Amino acid sequence: MATPNRVFLFALALTAAACSDDSPSNRRQDVSSADSTPLDRGVDDTVALDAVTSEDADFDVVQDAEVAHEAGRDMDARVQSGDVAGDTASDPPSDVTDVVSSDSSAIIDAARDTMPAPGGCLAGVTGTHVARFRWRGSGPNTRAYVEYEANTLPDRARWRAGAYSRGAIGSYTPTFTDTFLGEGGLELRSTNFIDVELSTAGLGSISDVTLSIYGRSFSTGSSGSFSWMTFDGAGATPAGSVANSAPYRWYNASATSAFRPSNAGILLRITPGGPSSSLIVSRVEICFSAR
Repeated sequence: MATPNRVFLFALALTAAACSDDSPSNRRQDVSSADSTPLDRGVDDTVALDAVTSEDADFDVVQDAEVAHEAGRDMDARVQSGDVAGDTASDPPSDVTDVVSSDSSAIIDAARDTMPAPGGCLAGVTGTHVARFRWRGSGPNTRAYVEYEANTLPDRARWRAGAYSRGAIGSYTPTFTDTFLGEGGLELRSTNFIDVELSTAGLGSISDVTLSIYGRSFSTGSSGSFSWMTFDGAGATPAGSVANSAPYRWYNASATSAFRPSNAGILLRITPGGPSSSLIVSRVEICFSAR
């Protein structure tokens, strides 16, 4: 017969066994429901971080694309407005280079055509002294006026040019025109003429004088010519010697007999001649070989 103490100990052991219940199924349930270990939390955090990083990367890609798009639009606008001068200057397109080269050649050729010879003469002749002026205007079919370009004669006190007419006094206005085919100049018709006042005082001798006009015949169907006269002599170019084509060019004539040295009162008159009897005169030059 068991003693009371033994009965009590046996009952206590059964109670402890029931409370502990360390079966495999319970262990698996406990492990699966237990809090994550530090390693598990680290793995979970890494996965979450990767997801966030991936989202951030996607956002950065979209944002970079938007920035690049905006930058491209901004660059296009700057190129169109001419702000990006450094890039366009350092690497110009081939067509721009060709245009620049062509224009540069044209400028060089123009400089050669207008480069003064010894004595300052532009019309392709040489001399020691020159008197030259040109006609200007404020636009096509406006009033023409004189611009004095050069006078290297010893006496420049008498130096004046103007355009006049044989018509009624007060009925003539010098006209500057032909700006679409050339530089433009004075329209000189059959009843019009140019008077030039100058002086050869200070010149001991004159060996040659060339009178030149720069322009063209102002007629669609015929060429022209010009004539001149002073109190000392007169002359004319051959009929049709001034072409009606553009561009303008210099037309030269020997006018030595119309000038003598030490003459302080020269009055030179220039008139248009046939067959057109109409000229555009852009410039007039008198080139002297004298001493």
